[in-house]
Amino acid sequence: VTGPNGAGKSTLLYALAQRLRPESGQVLWRRGASVALLEQDVVFTDPERTPRSLYEELNGTRPDAPRLTDLGLVATRDLDRPVGLLSVGQRRRLALAALVGNAPDVLLLDEPTNHLSLALAEELEEALGTAPGAVVVASHDRWLRRNWDGSELRLADGVVVERREPEV
Repeated sequence: VTGPNGAGKSTLLYALAQRLRPESGQVLWRRGASVALLEQDVVFTDPERTPRSLYEELNGTRPDAPRLTDLGLVATRDLDRPVGLLSVGQRRRLALAALVGNAPDVLLLDEPTNHLSLALAEELEEALGTAPGAVVVASHDRWLRRNWDGSELRLADGVVVERREPEV
């Protein structure tokens, strides 16, 4: 999903995540579908918690969940630091790791490359290609979109102005 600031990209993702009710139409998911949203502004309610404890609470009971260190999104030195001391980018990467570790059926990413280094953005691009479920990305990032081979919606003023399907 692409478009300028204010085009409705985030609003669409929030509607898909069923956090906003659409003004018209409806969002339907199959029963039991898991949907996860990476928001642009990540807030952890307890700033004293550590990345390790948060990740384990969310994903530790799943035997197939990757270890937090295996995802490459949180530096080993930061695993036991309070999240309140982490930078905006570090908190965002932790939130992304928690979502990826949970392996939702649908992963909604709102500007996922914000606050990521080029190296991490490249790793994210690779990971998106191997995600087990559907991935919806809202981004201005031309670098991220340059190799995108999925469908593309371009929004302006909350309306789809262009739709491109992948070449078969």
